[in-house]
Amino acid sequence: MLLPPLGLIVVYTHKVDQIMTIRALGLGLGAAVAFSAVAVLEAPVQAATIEGKTLDFGGAAKLVDTSVGGIATLDFAESPAGLGTPGGTVNNVSLGTAAFGGFNSIFSISDLQLEKTSDTTWVLSGGPVVWLSGLANGIGFTLEAFDLTQNPSSSFEALISGFFTPSGLAGSGSLTAQGGFKLNGTSFSADITAIPTPALLPGLVGLGFAALRKRKQEDAEQEA
Repeated sequence: MLLPPLGLIVVYTHKVDQIMTIRALGLGLGAAVAFSAVAVLEAPVQAATIEGKTLDFGGAAKLVDTSVGGIATLDFAESPAGLGTPGGTVNNVSLGTAAFGGFNSIFSISDLQLEKTSDTTWVLSGGPVVWLSGLANGIGFTLEAFDLTQNPSSSFEALISGFFTPSGLAGSGSLTAQGGFKLNGTSFSADITAIPTPALLPGLVGLGFAALRKRKQEDAEQEA
């Protein structure tokens, strides 16, 4: 494995090689490794709280549609204002876990811009979106993919993937809504499961300290 340049420590924590990049620019290698170690110790604490657990939530939304090739808007309703506001709110309906907050607690959800790829399919437009925020213990969810399909029965289903913050754990799930989604708006339900990932971080930190020891040894040999 190639090491990053001195003064730059990169740690991957989301998906199988998940992304949480920590840059210690302008620092010496020792300071960079120490800084990375602190961040590494914090992330698993959050990950252990939610890994393998499912966030269930629901609310109301409307798909403001467009023609194929255009950008549609998925407008999430805000309580009590309703549709048409920037962003919205949803309710935590997770059972059997308080990792994301109390049952029926409210958190924020961002509206989505979706590219219409056919008469019945839409995909997330642009880069990752900070989608969910305001959950317990500062938990949020960054959306990387949202593939929405209108079924022959006129119901809607979306496949969801992204990662939880600040833990960096990957998350995947789905969203379902009825036919009114594209008319006057309707209620929806969604779920996202935090996927446990291999314990890669301790090895990466050990690799950083090994590089530091090797550099110190080389410096000592040069001085001798």
